[in-house]
Amino acid sequence: MSDRRPVVIYGASGYTGRLVAEYLREYSIPFVAAGRNKARLQEIMNAVPGIETADYEIAEVDGSVESLAALFEGRKVVCNTVGPFLRHAPAVLEAALRADCHYLDTAGEQSHQLAVLDEWGPKYAAAGLAVSTAVSMQYAVPDIVARIVLETPGIDTLEIGQYTRNIPTVGSTQSMFDVIRKDAYYLEDNVLKKYDGIVQQDMVVPGTTLVVPGLNWGGTAMPVFFRDDRRVRTCRMFVAMQNEKGDIPQRVREAERMFKVLFQWLPEEKLYPALDKVAATMTPDTPARENRHVNRSVDWCTGRGNNVTARAVIHGTSGYQITGLVQAYAAMRLLGNTYHGVGFRSPAQLVGHRELLGALEAYGLARVTEESAA
Repeated sequence: MSDRRPVVIYGASGYTGRLVAEYLREYSIPFVAAGRNKARLQEIMNAVPGIETADYEIAEVDGSVESLAALFEGRKVVCNTVGPFLRHAPAVLEAALRADCHYLDTAGEQSHQLAVLDEWGPKYAAAGLAVSTAVSMQYAVPDIVARIVLETPGIDTLEIGQYTRNIPTVGSTQSMFDVIRKDAYYLEDNVLKKYDGIVQQDMVVPGTTLVVPGLNWGGTAMPVFFRDDRRVRTCRMFVAMQNEKGDIPQRVREAERMFKVLFQWLPEEKLYPALDKVAATMTPDTPARENRHVNRSVDWCTGRGNNVTARAVIHGTSGYQITGLVQAYAAMRLLGNTYHGVGFRSPAQLVGHRELLGALEAYGLARVTEESAA
């Protein structure tokens, strides 16, 4: 048994990475805070609440497979928070596999999730390792609420909604451009079918009379999670994200138009710098720490079968903190060998949807507020 600290947070100097560190400390899990700039990493770690009681070290790496694999050697779990994941995740996935580590990330890009499912899942399964993507608020909570609905026998159709108030980081905005560049899919009759661009659907937020414009948001992770689950024939998810100006749907459409008119003709080496420059002007580099009285969310799922329906609703708060917690909780379960299965696992598949919900409830970050079957 290696005495090296068992968990690596790659991207620990980012907004999400520091929250993963915060919750690993809560679970008393030793970790490595890794990234490209040692001084920046130490500055960020110094600001983590209670860090003086954490068992951690700082590691500077250049992002290559070789440097990452050397760092991961003898560890057990890699928590990857470095996006956009379509660009940066393959090296981390390869390095974690070489080093015999389980892999978790926070990705929102459906194309990346499909690659993890189809390309990396079998490789990790052959090595006896778990690989789980979208271990974050945006899809771990919908994953929970959908699986609560599937507890009702006979459900085969899932309609999922999310309404959240958060400020995207620069990395999240960069990922939005990457999502726009790729095809997006929904699940219908056990087949992934392509959306025709950005699709908008009005949604009624449960418990209110509020009608909000939901977007298909690059297809979301949910059709990927259930593509091979033969209980589920059809799955769609729409996301409504609110900010102070209430202009996120407009900004997403403007980003799509900007890409199609200005950028899609550029070669890759010029495209990414151009898109990243635009992303940096659209959102602050580091948002303020969330206020749970402001940064709230609602996730819901309605399920239908031939002669049965079911519905579940989860109210949550502080989405980025939820992400930090679910990453740390999943890492803790992997270290304790109390996880479910190897290869590709959704967050709730990996640790159990009721158990993951219990972790969120224990911290007051989420709770089931409606659960019904008929």
